[in-house]
Amino acid sequence: QILFQPIYHIITNTIMSDISASTQAIRATAILSLLLWTKVLAVNTGLGGAKNNAGGRAPEDTYQKSSNDVTDEAKVAQDRAQRMVNNDLENIPYTMALAWGSVYCISAADRGGTEVGESYALAHIVMYSVFVACRIAHSVVYSRGWSTARSLVWAVGVLCSFGIAINGAIASFKIP
Repeated sequence: QILFQPIYHIITNTIMSDISASTQAIRATAILSLLLWTKVLAVNTGLGGAKNNAGGRAPEDTYQKSSNDVTDEAKVAQDRAQRMVNNDLENIPYTMALAWGSVYCISAADRGGTEVGESYALAHIVMYSVFVACRIAHSVVYSRGWSTARSLVWAVGVLCSFGIAINGAIASFKIP
């Protein structure tokens, strides 16, 4: 119970407070975007290390391993890290743009006093949270070579991307 007490206070003081649903969605989107961008930075840093170990950096980077010292394992690790970065580039920027556009529509609908903003805001927070969790999980399972799990978390993430876009589009029709 002591372990969960701080989590309970965070939830009750932020999510379940008197703050409007759209403000909660904006805050959640900001925090989740920061978390997602931190993950992107970590994966990109991993690619830099993999390139260093495989001799795949620019020629002027003399601190990298020479082509004579590179193992096949290092080359495979570099290829895997590059594919992880590419997959992030194919998914994350677009969904972040969709999330911010969606939260704008939700906020505008909520300002109009329609009282429908709460359900759209909650759906947005849930779907963007699941998307971020899927992208983090995707990096973990991709790095371990678990193809079925990778495909599953990718598919759930893509469904969340569409859900975020659809939720925002529907909310836009509630803007007065």
